[in-house]
Amino acid sequence: MSQKEIEKLSRHECLELLRQKTVGRLVYHDDAGPVAEPVNYAIVGDTIVFRVEGGSKRQAMTLPVVAFEVDQLDVDHKGGWSVLARGAGQEVPLDDVAALLHELRQSGVDPPLPWASGVHNVWLRITINTVSGRRLGRESSPLVF
Repeated sequence: MSQKEIEKLSRHECLELLRQKTVGRLVYHDDAGPVAEPVNYAIVGDTIVFRVEGGSKRQAMTLPVVAFEVDQLDVDHKGGWSVLARGAGQEVPLDDVAALLHELRQSGVDPPLPWASGVHNVWLRITINTVSGRRLGRESSPLVF
């Protein structure tokens, strides 16, 4: 069985990969421990934005740091990549939503559209402080036992 080398991605590569997707996982810590919840999102600049009804995701924005993870796997070819962004989260004030929508459209980015039913009128954002990523790259020499 061939194995592949793990390639570390630059900040630029990580942000480009994040921009290619529309579903990721908000990662935070609640009273029961680590949580990873899927959300539809968009990227504008170094900011991840998404909409929720409220609840635990909204509460997570009060934590000092949250994380956001996106990946793509190719099981058939044993490949893929993963990007983890960390930063400060916050709720977008209602008065600022129109400006955020304008900024998204000016950047050529569609606003995130939640898949779940309900009224998702709470906008949240994560300002990315650090981002790291890995990709399975070229095949490495097989190990001999």
